Amino acid sequence: MGLLALVIIVLGATAGLAITLLLPTQYAARTLVEYNVSVENASDFLRTDRNLTTQTVLMTSRAVVGPVADANGISADELANRVDVTLLNANSVNSEVIQVDVLNPDRATGVKLADAIANQYLTVVKANSPANYIQSQLDDARRQLTSAPAANQPALQARVATLQGQLDTENITGNRATIVVPAYSVAAPAYPSATLAAATGALLGIVVAGLVVIGLSRRWTRS
Repeated sequence: MGLLALVIIVLGATAGLAITLLLPTQYAARTLVEYNVSVENASDFLRTDRNLTTQTVLMTSRAVVGPVADANGISADELANRVDVTLLNANSVNSEVIQVDVLNPDRATGVKLADAIANQYLTVVKANSPANYIQSQLDDARRQLTSAPAANQPALQARVATLQGQLDTENITGNRATIVVPAYSVAAPAYPSATLAAATGALLGIVVAGLVVIGLSRRWTRS
């Protein structure tokens, strides 16, 4: 019975490997984005974790994947399902580095999609940043200053100076997102995994072998 069980397990592992040959190979394109939390919030670990977790959710939001999907002729839902976002850990503590993997059967297309997602993410972060809001207020104040009566100019000049100071401070201490590793194709195929398939097949083989052994044992006991 031991030999029979071994044969069944080997057949299960072999079947698992054979299945991988029938499935389309998917490759992972990877990029790393760093999201620096502002100096003001950096000492608050709970707030920092919330901030970073929010960024991982934003990375697969429609605001990020939607424009990329439209530009590449696929649906936003399909693209979002191909994207895996991970907040990397350093010494069991969340770092500020976000790993973005995009699965695609073609390596070059995957790299293109990963790069586009990272850049669209930066665009969304910048558009919703305090610095962008302050910049818009500063631009408006400067426009008003060019055509304002002389009596109103001192107040507008003071407002311009205040807004410029706020913008400088925000640019130095505020949250910032940058691409630290441009998109590249991971060497090993991401899916299907031959090792996992073989292990799964072997596990099923063990279950089947166990059932067969139990059935044969009962039959021999009765006889």
